[in-house]
Amino acid sequence: MRGMATHSGTSRRNAGQQASATLSAHSAWHLAGMDIYNAQLWQVNTGGKRGEASLTAIQQAAILEYVRQCAFPEDRVRFVDHTELNTAYGPSFDILHIGTDVMPGPMGGGTRTANSRITWRGAVAHELIGHREAALAGKTQSEPHLEEVQASIRAARFAPELTHTERHTLLRDAITRLHEAGIRVRSVKEQLYI
Repeated sequence: MRGMATHSGTSRRNAGQQASATLSAHSAWHLAGMDIYNAQLWQVNTGGKRGEASLTAIQQAAILEYVRQCAFPEDRVRFVDHTELNTAYGPSFDILHIGTDVMPGPMGGGTRTANSRITWRGAVAHELIGHREAALAGKTQSEPHLEEVQASIRAARFAPELTHTERHTLLRDAITRLHEAGIRVRSVKEQLYI
């Protein structure tokens, strides 16, 4: 199987257990309509641009408090930093996954991107006010980069309790994404739900 390796000290029995676990995971992803090899793209590996350390209980409590301010049910939040999944809103089940990447990247090291500077509140707002509210209104974008742009702009404009700096950083993230895709704001402004 692609991606499966055994170390020289691993017994045949352990290798068989690993293969069964891989097959079970593959079956679960396949049943969910996803290819396990593509699913690896969703694992957190930010290259140091976003947080990668496990969240503390204090951080989780603060995030849940902000989630409540965004009028999202706390029981629909799943902390997934132990699974290496990304922070993401899942419209199929109306669930918010919170991963390690909810936190901004480390300080220092030269110029940081707008995305790496987005605070955890900005990241939660991006998911709930940006993606969720657009999904509930039936206004998501079919182009992934436009969906991300729309989510950052919506969060900057409509999220509760963000500072001026947090709103500015979200807007910079949207502008950077458009610039990288070679798109001018004026050309998509009317199609975005902003």
